[in-house]
Order: sequence, then structure tokens, then C-alpha cells
Amino acid sequence: MAQQHKLKFLVPALGLMMTACGGSDNKISEQADDGGASDNDYSQLVIDARTQTQYLNLATGEVVSSDGDWDLAFNRTSVLLNSGASGNGNVAGAMGDEQAEFYDADGNPDLNKFVGATADGELDHLKDSFPAPESWISDDVVYAFGDGWSVYGDGGVISEVPDIGYLVRSAEGDSYARMRIVDFNFPTRSGNGIESFNLEFEVQSAGTTQLSGTTINFTEPLEYDGGDACFDFDTNAVVDCSSSDTWDVLIGFSGREWYLKTNSGPSGAGQGGALGPIDWSELSAYTSATIDSATGESLTQAYASDSTGGLFTDNSWYAYNLQGAHKLWPNFRVYLIDSDSEDASAPVYAMQIINYYGADGNSGQPEIRWKEISLTTGEN
Repeated sequence: MAQQHKLKFLVPALGLMMTACGGSDNKISEQADDGGASDNDYSQLVIDARTQTQYLNLATGEVVSSDGDWDLAFNRTSVLLNSGASGNGNVAGAMGDEQAEFYDADGNPDLNKFVGATADGELDHLKDSFPAPESWISDDVVYAFGDGWSVYGDGGVISEVPDIGYLVRSAEGDSYARMRIVDFNFPTRSGNGIESFNLEFEVQSAGTTQLSGTTINFTEPLEYDGGDACFDFDTNAVVDCSSSDTWDVLIGFSGREWYLKTNSGPSGAGQGGALGPIDWSELSAYTSATIDSATGESLTQAYASDSTGGLFTDNSWYAYNLQGAHKLWPNFRVYLIDSDSEDASAPVYAMQIINYYGADGNSGQPEIRWKEISLTTGEN
């Protein structure tokens, strides 16, 4: 499953220039490296996904309805495959070119590479053919908190990742909090589930723009059984996960997965969300969960809700908050899209996301380019 933790009990373990399409309309254009028709032709499209999900058919280049024949769905930063938890199709994906040079050995973004990259300069990565991937993946549930908040350690004990935190939006969508996981203790081999946890919050109440300055804590409740527990940070209360509609954060364990959920998307009927992880050294200085104190810009559009996904959440197409600017920079990764994993003759495409900002400068308008390819069985 994408972005969900899997237990292994037996194993220790930009401002880029808009090209071709211009504007924020859903228009398609054909490109060729030599200025005419050739095997290097590719399609390019700007998708206005600012306020609603847009569904794209790669074969026709048309945006279709949600019940139409679509391959990819876009909603702001989110990209979905028509499969699994996201749709009733058989679309599958794999990584074609991970653009490893955009990151250092620890997986951190290389600032110079991101800032210096251009769409034209990265076009050569959209190659004519790629080796057939070892495996394809379909979409599953993805949590806004991601999977970077915990670590599987010695003796099968899962604990918190220190020195990071998140901004969290409430189920009502009108209040926020800064959150840090102070403690998480899950000895997987004991068979008793999560033993203890401590989540620290500082709340920004509805109708305000400042964090309160007062810390509250969500810890395991009395008679906790090691599974799911829910917290409403507006009321500073543990609530029943099965009967409450007002919970904001759910922490838990079920089957072979442990997770943090927001009350949103497939996890709940609320308007919750999260932003992060953010280094605690930086986040602890925030005075607001909705306004960037350095620039005065709104942070609300940067929150993500729980959703479905897989390929694009496990292998993000962008870096965020470089140089302290709350913007997105594309990494020009190339994704392989099998339009029907149950049909060996179905088209396969290579696809890049090359921009996120429309000609008007507004976010939520991803620009993509793609081409049909033939996979090879040898080395690329």
C-alpha cells in the first residue's frame, strides 16, 4: 500500500515558463524535437485543477468526466491512477526515471539542481523507450501525514522520528494546530499493539490567525487496547473514533499497518488535512498555522487531505519549501503509465510533470507532457 506502514514482524529492519499550452485552460498541443512529425512527438497539457478534480484520457488528450474513460486524475498536487482505491480501471504505474541527481545521498533536495532546472533542459528524460519495470503498482489509501513520522528499529520496536512536526487542519476545516509526536512506542513483537504515544498540539482556534501559545497533549486513553484512538484538539478531548464526527487526528494500528489519519477523504467525512513534515527547528518558530510569517502568504492551500494514491505519493513529483518559500519545484521525474495492466496490447506512456503555476501565477495548474512508448526487456 502506498504511504502506509507495513509491519515486518520477522525482519528487523519555478517560476517555470509555461510552454506550448499557455494560460490555465485545458488545451493540448503536439510537440516534436525536430519541428515536425517524428517518433519524438509528445503531447503537452495545462490542467486547471485548482478547485476540482480533472480526469485525463492520455490516448485522446481530453479531460473527461469522472465516470468516463480516464487514466490520470489531478487535483492540485495530487495525481491518481484509475485503479484500486482511486477508480474502477486497471491503470498501473511505475517509475521510469527517478531523477536521482535532484537529491543527495540522504534523499534531501539539491537546492541548486531544483532551482537551476528548466522544462526544456529536462526534456531529454522523456525518452523513446524504457526497460519494462520489475513491477507495476495500483492506487491505495494515502495519509496526509505520510510515513515519515515513525521508524522501525531494533527488536521490532517502532518509534517516533524526532525533531519534526506538522501543521494540522481540523475536521471542521476552520481551526488548525501545530503538532509534534513526542513519543510513539509500538513493540511489534509483543502482540499487544501500540503501547503508548504522546502527541503535542498548539491550537489556532477558528476565526483567529495565531497559535494560542498553550500546549495540550493527546496520550493513550484509559483502557486503551493498542488500536485506534481519536483526538479533538478544539475541545482537548479524546473522542470515540466510531461515533464521533469531530475527531481531528486518529492514531492507530490494524492488521499489519500503523498510521496517523486526518478526518478527511477516505479516512473521515471531515475537512481535515496536514502539512509537513517540517523540521521542528523551523516549525517551532511559527506563530501561525495559516500565514507564513516571513512572507505574509497564506499556507492554507498547501495542506493535503487524506486521499488515494500510490506511485505519485511514494515518488513525489516536486519539492516543497525550498529557500523558505512555500512553493513547489518539479523534479522532472518520468513516470510510466500502463493504461490497462490486464491487456498486454494496451498503450504505455512516459509522463513528466513540469510546472504547477499557470500563466496567471496561481498554483494548482499542473502542466504535464507525455508520449506513448515501447518498453524494452533489456537495459535502457
